[in-house]
Amino acid sequence: MQISKRCSVAIHCLICIHEFGDSAKITSKQLALSTGCNPVIIRSIMSALKKSNIISSKPGTGGTTLRKDPNQINLLQICSCVEPNFLEKLVGEHTSASKFCPVGRSIHTILDKPYQKIRADVASSMAKITLAEILENYQTVMENQ
Repeated sequence: MQISKRCSVAIHCLICIHEFGDSAKITSKQLALSTGCNPVIIRSIMSALKKSNIISSKPGTGGTTLRKDPNQINLLQICSCVEPNFLEKLVGEHTSASKFCPVGRSIHTILDKPYQKIRADVASSMAKITLAEILENYQTVMENQ
């Protein structure tokens, strides 16, 4: 089980946009340098965040800003927009079970209900964590360095 790295890169970008967007134009090149990711990946993530109305950006030289207050953006929204099927991928199932075994024939049905509960619980927890809370954590870390 894991949440995609694209989610942490998106959060990294959102922190940079929040912290530096008022004083400088934030570009995909700058975000690529900060995150250590390819600019193409950054542009893909930024496009997803823009389509979800989390950020707005000006084409060309940049100028990316948060479109919503950080209290209105949660971890579930961020991860869902950059990795739409992440909850389905969160809990993996093996695909090579034997059809000749009664357990093998039924394992996916057996696991469906508990796995759906896990996904719902994770989604609920993620929805409670706001970007504002993450930004507070960032500020605390910066103050202690």
